[in-house]
Amino acid sequence: MRFDLLDGVRGHLLFMMMLAHLGAQPGLGYLYDVHHVRVIQILDAEFLVMLSGLLVGILYAIKFQSPDRLARFLKQRIRKIYIYYLISAGPFLVLLALAGADLGQFAFGVGEVLLLQNGGAYSDILPIYIYCFALLFGLSFALRHVPQLALLGPSALIYGVSLFNYEGGVFGWGGKFLVFDIAAWQFLFFLSYFAGLYFRQIVDWLNGLSEGAFVALLVGCAVLALGQRWAFWYPTIGEMPEGVLDNWYRMHLHPVHVLRTIAVAAFVTVVLTRAVPATAWLTAGLRWYFSLPLLRYCGVWAIQMFVIHVYMIALFAYFLPEWNETQRFGWAVTFQVIFMVIPYAIHHGMARRRDLRAARGVS
Repeated sequence: MRFDLLDGVRGHLLFMMMLAHLGAQPGLGYLYDVHHVRVIQILDAEFLVMLSGLLVGILYAIKFQSPDRLARFLKQRIRKIYIYYLISAGPFLVLLALAGADLGQFAFGVGEVLLLQNGGAYSDILPIYIYCFALLFGLSFALRHVPQLALLGPSALIYGVSLFNYEGGVFGWGGKFLVFDIAAWQFLFFLSYFAGLYFRQIVDWLNGLSEGAFVALLVGCAVLALGQRWAFWYPTIGEMPEGVLDNWYRMHLHPVHVLRTIAVAAFVTVVLTRAVPATAWLTAGLRWYFSLPLLRYCGVWAIQMFVIHVYMIALFAYFLPEWNETQRFGWAVTFQVIFMVIPYAIHHGMARRRDLRAARGVS
């Protein structure tokens, strides 16, 4: 089951993630000037995790409608994402081999990859997905006895405990290469999952507002979405150890960062859900943009495109020291364009393959 508009949003986020990771390379920080982070001061992983939880919730509400079917779906997703996570670790294993690791060291490196202890740079989103789906899978068996809202309790408890921990991964597990605190990030997934469960009620409520009330809500959401970009007050919780990254509040998903992320997501949701005469231009513009085939194709092949992005960033970083400033910019643009063309080529390649199969069937 596909949701074209949400596929487009996911495609936009993946294209921007590629751009952000190119911009993270030495001497290329100016690439962020054409990234939405300049407007809202929030990057992409936050919204990808939210979108993932939202879609699972929507699927439960309109398709699964039972814990058993949810569990089967989650098990399939965990298996698929884990396989792609292993593929994403390819550059790490290649570099390990090139570094002259002997057979024992290489085998140990493979073992670390299998246990989510090491892997490809910039591939954090896949372990986040694995953990979120695995946690929901485990909790789904309780749905035979408790309401959906009860699942938020364990998620919130894990999140609350994680706020006192400043390690990556799951309370340090996987922290050897994961800079995100996955124990915290699962909470964002679960919040979005519940929003997806009640998406019909949310849409009905928005559509039931008077035109004036809806415009007021939209303006309020816009003020919050743009105003949050200056909300950089992050009081530490517990004792912060030395050596924590400057953007620790994001990596460990500080409550303020959660609220900032929700503010932006709420504005986009309100705009895309309903249009009234005063706001029709804005809704039409965003719907047109997120409906662009290029974005939708990338969203459809999101996991595959994410792995491709990991390989491309690894290749770019490998050759970067050999390039001068002009070459770095030229190759960055080239890599970004290639990445954006790939899903278009995949889509048309698959369409051609289907047409050939259909033609053989007819003949």
